[in-house]
Amino acid sequence: MKRWKKSAIALLTAVLVSGTSYGSLSVYAANEQAEVWISTSDPYTEPAVGLSPNARLTRIGDKNFSRNAGNADFTITVNEGTTYQQMDGFGVSLTDSSAWLLNYKLDNNKRAEVFERLFGYTGIGLSLLRQPIGSSDFAWAAYTYADTPNDTALNNFTIQRDRYYIIPMVKQALAKNSRIKVMGSPWSAPAWMKYSNTLNGGKLRAEHYGTYANYFKKYIEAYQAEGIPIYAVTIQNEPQYEPSHYPSMGMNVQDQIGFIGDYLGPTLRNAGINTKIIAFDHNFLNWNFPNSVINSLKNAGKGQFVAGSAFHHYDSGDGSTMTSLHNNHPDKEIWFTEGGFGNWNDPQNGTSQGFDNMINSFINITRNWSKSIITWNAALDQRDGPALLSPNNTNKGMITIQNSDNRNDSPENRVTYHKQFYLLGHFSKFVVPGAYRIASNTGSDIKSVAFRNPDTSKVVVAYNSSSSSRNVKVQWGGQSFNVTIPGKSVMTYKWYGTVS
Repeated sequence: MKRWKKSAIALLTAVLVSGTSYGSLSVYAANEQAEVWISTSDPYTEPAVGLSPNARLTRIGDKNFSRNAGNADFTITVNEGTTYQQMDGFGVSLTDSSAWLLNYKLDNNKRAEVFERLFGYTGIGLSLLRQPIGSSDFAWAAYTYADTPNDTALNNFTIQRDRYYIIPMVKQALAKNSRIKVMGSPWSAPAWMKYSNTLNGGKLRAEHYGTYANYFKKYIEAYQAEGIPIYAVTIQNEPQYEPSHYPSMGMNVQDQIGFIGDYLGPTLRNAGINTKIIAFDHNFLNWNFPNSVINSLKNAGKGQFVAGSAFHHYDSGDGSTMTSLHNNHPDKEIWFTEGGFGNWNDPQNGTSQGFDNMINSFINITRNWSKSIITWNAALDQRDGPALLSPNNTNKGMITIQNSDNRNDSPENRVTYHKQFYLLGHFSKFVVPGAYRIASNTGSDIKSVAFRNPDTSKVVVAYNSSSSSRNVKVQWGGQSFNVTIPGKSVMTYKWYGTVS
């Protein structure tokens, strides 16, 4: 590489500070080629030359940057000089249900194929796992790691239940992609630590805050001993929702302030554990909850114990409240940790509604300061289980693994990949951990988001939400290319280049 190119790349790397603008840098691509990948909605709404109906994360002809690409219906202007959040990545949850299916319903060869498609370089390269600490609603049975009543010293703490198939599946994912970060989230503290004395609902007893902090410490240490570092923990899944039919626990703002600031933060610090502590882990519209937690911890001189906040999408919010939270606390990070899809937001009736909801959600989440997108179950069976919820509960996995007899452990090897696999793949296959979101404009019909990877490659994800084709220009400094995006279709563009 010529010396001026090295200097230019070094200069660009130096200015990649989140949320910092350095104007529109002059870019020279010298006929640089951009990869073009497409997925079309189902059903496909408009024929296009060279495309088969229902294309799924399909690479089509590359585009060349030029000095004058001509006019277009819409221009996406990419500006590397303005950067936002640094990405941790994109992922799923290997719940008890998912891990059981992957372990028992696929033989070794089929399982290796599925893990390559989910986590591997030739697949979509998922790089985050959000793992339940104990059981969630998608498990064969409700359990925690300390189910012996009144064992306040946690002498009987054990993760043995996870060793049968959950930990082996997590390790297989890590073997496929060493950059995977693992996050942990509990659905409930052990029943005996709660006022309700049950896993399903209720609150943590005041006298067990210290015990529960030690529970988290033991969990992190136990997984570390298995060769699985825990990057972050959220302190409660959906703290404002206490269903009575699967493990859950209520935590209000004051509960989280006290638990993080007085117990969990000091416990992990004193043990020399650097795992991030994340507040909230619930829906967009309740953003004042984490805002209050962070404010109070900062005011008490304990802000160092909370890394940021996590969100889900099970309300009418579009993710813009994450930007409001970022604006209030730019020193704290934001993660999107659970986005389930089912009949309520991904109808199976042949319309494009689910496709539209899904890709709009993914673009909005990343445009609103989230470092991650983590969907829910990696795999469920054709009955939307196994689950503590009822069969056919409307939740859908990223993939479906056929399971004719829920307790027959013979492999069946029948796997179906769903829209969320391909649409999340438009991000995860191209945007790697450590990338920064960079500036790009978005419109009413054409939605977009852009990133810059550590290797200097650029990635743009663009969605045409209209039912008709749109001619779109991608402008990068003084260079551009034009591309036609069919109606209700998403494209990813990836290219390299140097800065003058």
